[in-house]
Amino acid sequence: MELLPYLIAGLVTGSIYGLTATGLVLTYKTSAVFNFGHGATAAVAAFLYYSLTVTHGMSWPLAAVISVLVLGPVMGLGFELLARSLTDAPLVSRVTATVGVLIVVQAALGVAYGSGTGQLRQVEQFLPTHAFHVGDTIVRGYQLIIIAITAIAAVSLWLFFRVTRTGVAMRAVVDNADLLDLSGTDPVRVRRLAWMIGTSFACASGVLLAPLLAQLNAINLTFMVVTAFGAAAIGGFTNIPMTYVGGLAIGIGQALLTKYFTDGFGSGLAPALPFLVLFVVLLVMPKRRLVERQSAARLATARRMPWPVQAVLGIASLVVLLLVPSIFPDNVNDWSEGLAYMLVFLSLGLLVRTSGQVSLAHVSFMAIGAAAMSHLAVDHGVNWWVAMVLSALIAVPIGVILAIPAIRLSGLYLALATFGFGILLQYMFYAEDYMFGSFGLGLTIPRPSGFEDDTSWYYLMVALAAVTALGMLAVTRSRLGRLLRSMTDSPTGLSTAGASINVTRVLVFCLSAFIASGAGALHAATVTFVTGDNYQPILSLILFVTVVVSFGRDPWYAVIAAFVVVVLPTLPLVFTQSDNTSSYITIIIGLLALFIGYRPAMVAFAARLPIPSFGVRRAAPEAASETPTAEVVSTRPAVRTGSLEVSGLRVQFGGLVAVDGVTISAPTGRITGLIGPNGAGKTTTFNACSGLNRPTTGTVVLDGSDAGRLGPSARARKGLGRTFQQMELFDSMTVRENIAMGAEASRAGANPFSHLMASRSASQEVATITAESIALCGLEDIAHRTVGALSTGQRRLVEIARCLAGPFHLLLLDEPSSGLDRVETERFAEVLTRVVEDRGVGILIVEHDMSLVTSICDYVYVLDFGKPVFEGTASEVMAAPIVKAAYLGGDELEAELDVLEATTDTRPGSPTPEEVHP
Repeated sequence: MELLPYLIAGLVTGSIYGLTATGLVLTYKTSAVFNFGHGATAAVAAFLYYSLTVTHGMSWPLAAVISVLVLGPVMGLGFELLARSLTDAPLVSRVTATVGVLIVVQAALGVAYGSGTGQLRQVEQFLPTHAFHVGDTIVRGYQLIIIAITAIAAVSLWLFFRVTRTGVAMRAVVDNADLLDLSGTDPVRVRRLAWMIGTSFACASGVLLAPLLAQLNAINLTFMVVTAFGAAAIGGFTNIPMTYVGGLAIGIGQALLTKYFTDGFGSGLAPALPFLVLFVVLLVMPKRRLVERQSAARLATARRMPWPVQAVLGIASLVVLLLVPSIFPDNVNDWSEGLAYMLVFLSLGLLVRTSGQVSLAHVSFMAIGAAAMSHLAVDHGVNWWVAMVLSALIAVPIGVILAIPAIRLSGLYLALATFGFGILLQYMFYAEDYMFGSFGLGLTIPRPSGFEDDTSWYYLMVALAAVTALGMLAVTRSRLGRLLRSMTDSPTGLSTAGASINVTRVLVFCLSAFIASGAGALHAATVTFVTGDNYQPILSLILFVTVVVSFGRDPWYAVIAAFVVVVLPTLPLVFTQSDNTSSYITIIIGLLALFIGYRPAMVAFAARLPIPSFGVRRAAPEAASETPTAEVVSTRPAVRTGSLEVSGLRVQFGGLVAVDGVTISAPTGRITGLIGPNGAGKTTTFNACSGLNRPTTGTVVLDGSDAGRLGPSARARKGLGRTFQQMELFDSMTVRENIAMGAEASRAGANPFSHLMASRSASQEVATITAESIALCGLEDIAHRTVGALSTGQRRLVEIARCLAGPFHLLLLDEPSSGLDRVETERFAEVLTRVVEDRGVGILIVEHDMSLVTSICDYVYVLDFGKPVFEGTASEVMAAPIVKAAYLGGDELEAELDVLEATTDTRPGSPTPEEVHP
């Protein structure tokens, strides 16, 4: 009975966590958009209920109805429109938009209700408070009612999913909205209802939780409800009953931890438990359970300014910075602080803007650097400059730790892991002696000898910021920068070109952590005294959103962001100095994030308006130039001999056998065909050969060595090149840059030092190979254009040219003529024939164009329903009755071939799911 009070208290809070978590999972299941603003919804409801009951004296039942059943559906409609706009947006935009909701709510509530600790805001318990005893334990009526309400809501939602038509439609809408639409159910209506229910659950959680708090605080309330993230992780982000049970388990666990751990390190375990659970679940959950729908789109970036313009702007900016002590003598420290944050924005931008990854814990690196600087320079008397370097380096191993989920996870789950890490650090370590001292009392940070006064320190900061900015420019223009941009657009394309993206991810996390931690040490030396309050996790969210919405390329986005967030609010005559100035700026930043989210919907609405075109016509796409003569190929040396041997290949996805018993031999010096109707398993076979799928049984032998244990990049470095049915191009890069990456990726390989930079001779070699591949495929006229703006046929040629630029002696080409017209197809056939004749490469090609197959293939394999049905020369295959039956069920194959020869770009129907590259 000693534990009963803790169990009851844990069940009460845990049931509220479970309720809001089920709403979160519901909206994520139906829209594939994870709502980081879910907790902010609960905060809005709690404060609305407070205003209605305390400020305006409204009865609690009416106030509860307005706060839950009116506010919830209304906010749900807004969130559904936002989620619909984000359907095809890159992950960074999806996270930015929902985090934007959170920071707008936080800042707006701070302005409306005040953020001072001295302002007491309490909500009285509106549910029955009469008590009864269970042994020696007092149980209140409201505790049982809260548990019952949340349990009924969770069970009702689960039954709704199982037994109602709309519930079944909610389960189906994410998997295939178009199919659901064809069945007569509007997917928009289904998602809209899901969002209305989910946000109503969050609102109910806020209202139920408000009376349990000693004081209403927007940040604390939001982060208490964000505990739902841990519960959602227990439910695998999909299972509603397990999510509710996870909320109960976390609530009980927190209550028990408060009993057994009351001081020291353990005192932070209770509040940190949900995020510890989140972090651990993401690390141990089977990777197949953490696959999310990804968009191929990339965060838009500004066009790079010419070097002369950038040089002039850089000199002008430096002049202005040097004049700051004369113009703003009372704000010198504010400018120094802004320069420190500029470095933080540069480090965060390297992850977010350059490599397309999401980090919601960069303030944590600042905290680590600040604490390390104080302990090294003050406690241990280390030389200031040495301590500065060590303070930056100390975050590198932590960057490696965060790179583990970056390697294993991606996208949303990486964002959640970094967010959980930041909150874990605050709750469990900030108050320790080795961070901000016992009870988090704070640390003193010195400045180096000769720079103690504010003006000299400011000039030192200008110098350090300028050096760091130039260094970051060098990084983004180095081989590592090119690899990062390629990885953002297509990790699969980069991996199959030969670069180890795991090495790339670890490097960028380590470099970003190094810069952010060093910036934290400089920031701490600027203000000279810091506590954990200087590095709250909410600040990481604000920095993330700011670096996304800021305009310009590196380093200008960081300069602008630091000026707006840190310096601008402190300038005299710009703002009326008040405690709310920073909150107003945060609101503006959050609204810009929402604009990014809602912009697709705005564009779609504007497109429907009856605006005249004024006779403007879209320009026709440029055609590729004529294919040059064979002499272009002869400058490349002949490749080594080898072969790809596939034996007894079987690939199974759950109960679906996609490929069964496939055996193929593709030697160098020959073009080998792999044909079959849609759904035959051709692309699945290619994926198994290149290491993207793991075979259930069978072997893949490359040049006499078993390649079964090798990943895609290792197979590429052994000479296996690849194109894709669904093209894997680097859309934000130019044609020349795309093709160059075919030659450069394998040279980067798995060596971290090779990722960082290339020698002058290697760069010249890559440039030569790139020029030859461009000429070979006739792409000279469009070499300067961005790949994302090209036509389908041009993009096909770019992918093939990138493959030809690589050091590959065996090429897997998956429907390479798709999108090419008849003339382009003929040129393409000539290119392949010349490459095989002059360089001796081997090609295994999947193709539906039978005329192309018969004209270039020396040997052909035929698949049907995942099984091999025939093999032989092209003429033997075309004459085989079993092949005719596999395609058209009889003698109609010859008629179909006549149609194919007489028309341009005629293809069988759309590929089935197992044919589409994942």
